[in-house]
Amino acid sequence: MNLVKKYDIQAPRYTSYPPVPFWNKKINQNIWIEGLKSEGKLEEGIDLYVHIPYCKSLCWYCGCHRVVTKDQSVEKSYIDYLLKEWSLYLEKLDDIKVNSLHLGGGTPTFLSANGLEKLFSQLLKNKSDDFIGAIEIDPRTVDDSQLNVLKRFGFKRISMGIQDFDPIVQKTINRVQPVEMVTQLCEKLRHMGFESINFDLIYGLPHQTSATIENTINIVNSLSPDMIAFYSYAHVPWKVKNQKLIKEDLPMGEAKKQLAQIGENLLCEKGYVKIGFDHFAKNTSYLATQKNAGKLLRSFMGYTDKKAHTQIALGVSGIGNSDIGFAQNTKELKEYFECLDKAQLPLVNGHLNDQRDILTARLIQDIMCNSQATIPSEVKSTDRLEKLYDMENDGLLQITADRIRVTEVGVDFLRNIATVFDDYLKSNNQGFSRTI
Repeated sequence: MNLVKKYDIQAPRYTSYPPVPFWNKKINQNIWIEGLKSEGKLEEGIDLYVHIPYCKSLCWYCGCHRVVTKDQSVEKSYIDYLLKEWSLYLEKLDDIKVNSLHLGGGTPTFLSANGLEKLFSQLLKNKSDDFIGAIEIDPRTVDDSQLNVLKRFGFKRISMGIQDFDPIVQKTINRVQPVEMVTQLCEKLRHMGFESINFDLIYGLPHQTSATIENTINIVNSLSPDMIAFYSYAHVPWKVKNQKLIKEDLPMGEAKKQLAQIGENLLCEKGYVKIGFDHFAKNTSYLATQKNAGKLLRSFMGYTDKKAHTQIALGVSGIGNSDIGFAQNTKELKEYFECLDKAQLPLVNGHLNDQRDILTARLIQDIMCNSQATIPSEVKSTDRLEKLYDMENDGLLQITADRIRVTEVGVDFLRNIATVFDDYLKSNNQGFSRTI
C-alpha cells in the first residue's frame, strides 16, 4: 500500500492543542492574569519567551512573523516596550523567577550587543540557579560582541537556521550562507564554551535532490551539532505571501518523502537518534536524555526538554501558555506599542481550555513525544476506534486494550495519528501544511 499517497493530508503540526486556528478567543488580560494566580504555580518559576521580529533580509521560504529592515535604530524602542510589557507582568504577578529564557524571531541577533545587555539585565534579575538560556542566531550577521553578552548572561544553547548547504538551493530561497561561514562560527561557539548547537534543516525546497541532501547531511555531520531539526517545508503561499517569490517546482508527495528518508537514514548512520518525527540528536544531548527518560515535550519551539508549568511571552506575536489556556500578543507593532502605552497587555488572541482540551492535549503530547498513549474513556468512540484499527492494518500502530503504541513506520505519521483525537479538526483543513 502507498502510505504516502493515503496519508499525505493537510494537518496541524501539534505544537499546541487546540491548534491556533481553532482557539476560542475567550482569554483576555484579566482572565489570563487571574488564571495564572489561581493555579498557584508561579513560585516554581516560569519559562520566558521573547519574540524579536526584525530581520535584515527576507528568506523567501519563511513562515515566521517578522519585519524586514536594515534600520538598526528600531531596536531601542522595541526593547523599551519589551521591558514595559515585562514590568506589567511583574506588577500584576509580583516578582517572578525565570527558569529559562528563549529568544526567537525574526532574528534575535538583530539586536546589538548593547541592546541584548539592556534586555537581559532587566529580564534576568531573578533567575533560577539552573537557568537555561537559548537563542536563535543568524550566522550571516552575528558578531563576537553579541556572543560575549550571551555567554556572560548564562546562555548555553544556540540554534542556527541552516536549511540547506547547497549554493543553488540557498540562492533560490534567498538565504546564502557559505559552509566556511558556518564552520568558523561553530568553532568559535565551542571555543567560547556554548554547550549545545542545533541546526535547522528543511527538506522539500526547490532544486533539492538526493545528491544535494546527501551532501548537506555530510557537511552537517562534519560540523557535528548535537541536535538537528529536519523539517518538512510548509509551502502555504495563500497564508505566507513571500513564499510566492519561490517560482520553481517543489518536490511533492513520494519525491518529497524520498528526500526525507535519505536525510533520516544518513543522520541515523552518522549516529544521530530520531526524536519524534522531525528532530534528531546525539545520545549525549539533553533532548535524547529526555526522550530516553520519557520526559520529552513538544511546544511552539518543537521538541524540548523540561518545561515550567507557565510560559509567559513578550513581544509581537508571542504566545504564553499554562493549563488555563493560551494567550497571544498582537502581531502588529503599532497595536503592540499602543496597548503598552495604555498599560495594557497586548493580548488579542488566545484560548480558554476546558477539561476536555486539557485531557486531549496530554493525550496528543504522549503520541507526539512518547509514541504511545492510553486512550481515556472520555475520548473513545466507535468512529475513532475504526480509524485507529485502519492505521493498525497499515502498520502505523498497535492497539492493546485501551493503549496504542506507534510503530517505527508510524513515527513518520505522528501528525496523522494525532488527528484522530482532534475534536476541532474538520474535513476542510486548507490552512495547514501537508503531513509529508
